[in-house]
Amino acid sequence: MINALVRFMEKNAMLNNTEIEEIVKHLNVQTVEKGTLLLRQGEISSKCYFVLAGCVRQYSCMEDGREITYNFFKEEQAVVMVNKQ
Repeated sequence: MINALVRFMEKNAMLNNTEIEEIVKHLNVQTVEKGTLLLRQGEISSKCYFVLAGCVRQYSCMEDGREITYNFFKEEQAVVMVNKQ
């Protein structure tokens, strides 16, 4: 995953290799399994996410059990979670 992030920064940021390496040293890159909830309704996010591979779906569960999808985040997109209530 780090390699995907480095490629993204090389392509989209005006940084030299030393700067990229310094940034990468301070990042916490995690892999999450499909179906993992990043934020539950009513919670306030304390993290910022960036999709390196895969897709993130933002949705709410209604009282009748229906799920309403608000957004999809694809590779190379930042994920900003906003509670929809």
